[in-house]
Amino acid sequence: MAGGTGDGVPAAVGAGRPAVDRRSLLRWAGTAAVAAPAAGLLAACGGSSTSDGPRKVRLGYVTSRTGTLSAYSVVDSYIVQTMQTLLADGVKVGGRTYPVEIFVRDSESDRHRAGIAATDLIFKDKVDIVLVGGTSDTAIPVADQCEINQVPCISTNAPWQSWWNGRGGNVDMPFNWTYHFFWGMEDVVATYVAMWRQLGITKVGLMYPADDDGQAFANPDFGIPTIRNFNFQLTSPASSGYQAGATSFETYLTAFKNAGVQAVVGIPQAADLATFRRQTRTMDFTPKALTMSKALDFQEDVLALGSTGDGLTTEIAWSPSHPYRSSLTNKSSLDLANDFDGARGRGWTQTLGYSYALFEVAVKALGGAASLEREAIAAAIKEVEAQTIVGPVAFGSQPNVPKNVARTTLVGGQWDQVDNRFALKVVNNSGNSKVAVDAQLRELPPPV
Repeated sequence: MAGGTGDGVPAAVGAGRPAVDRRSLLRWAGTAAVAAPAAGLLAACGGSSTSDGPRKVRLGYVTSRTGTLSAYSVVDSYIVQTMQTLLADGVKVGGRTYPVEIFVRDSESDRHRAGIAATDLIFKDKVDIVLVGGTSDTAIPVADQCEINQVPCISTNAPWQSWWNGRGGNVDMPFNWTYHFFWGMEDVVATYVAMWRQLGITKVGLMYPADDDGQAFANPDFGIPTIRNFNFQLTSPASSGYQAGATSFETYLTAFKNAGVQAVVGIPQAADLATFRRQTRTMDFTPKALTMSKALDFQEDVLALGSTGDGLTTEIAWSPSHPYRSSLTNKSSLDLANDFDGARGRGWTQTLGYSYALFEVAVKALGGAASLEREAIAAAIKEVEAQTIVGPVAFGSQPNVPKNVARTTLVGGQWDQVDNRFALKVVNNSGNSKVAVDAQLRELPPPV
């Protein structure tokens, strides 16, 4: 990565508005959010915040139960039910065992509602920790509300640069209450470059949405444009990204065809990828690879593409092939995938491992906390060293990442159509040699 600081963190991670200004602004926003109506939010799971009885550990969870990101709720509902069973005997904090309650709130796939969901967990449900995943549009506003209201928060399922920069992160003033584990753009770039080299690709086109994830992908210091350092040519027609729900990508496709683009990369929502894919057929554009993040996370979204989903490439953050086990049950990644399939009748998805790992990290941190005081829990999260289903998680332990971040690994994947089903297979493991390769990478087949 270009640039750097005295702490070994790239200059890019401190870019943007100074963190202290953003946090002051968010304090006012947080006050307003607390007063906002909570109608339509998912009721708390496991009991009421006013219930009598012994002190309980209260875990809050924000999920996109409704809206454009609702696919995540299928995984999240399974994980919450699983954790209610696994934690039925309680968790140890400061040498004492406490019963556990899990409270769930719906972000409605909306940034503003995600912030309201977080404040409801904090002030109505009075949770001890907030957990959240489901892309930057959910993780960022939730983490912001937790930081300004001084409540421990652990998040995932968003590129760490998106989570950090999108919140005005400052390496000289780390966050005190909020922590994040996931891969970074450096891992995406390395994984994509490795796959494109396998296919002899040298010319790449970038399409990205005008959101936090899109801005991370398009960042010239650490995003996809850094592929130029690896002798790739990049074509990026738009300067600010497209709006979600765009009806036409003709400008992009025309530019890609004129530049002889061999691979297209982006981080769209599934509906936008479907629109783009239809128009590649209309405009007779068949690159060697379509390499997309986020939109290819769920098998159901790939199925919706029909035959044009065959051969699409993406990163894989977790899979049944990953050689890691649950710290709560010692079950393997394959066991988790099979259990999910058996319970929900759906194929595994990468977010399954990370949603599960959120609770693993939380339980590990609680076990290291001196008490249930929020300050004690935050201090324990900061020092946590957890072996999870997605691999080791230790915040601030790796070079070139902020103290609030734990960076995880990636491998390369490709969707393979067999009859009317799709399977996501590992095709490049240069990012983590412990993960076995499932199949040979192939070029994107022409549309049928």
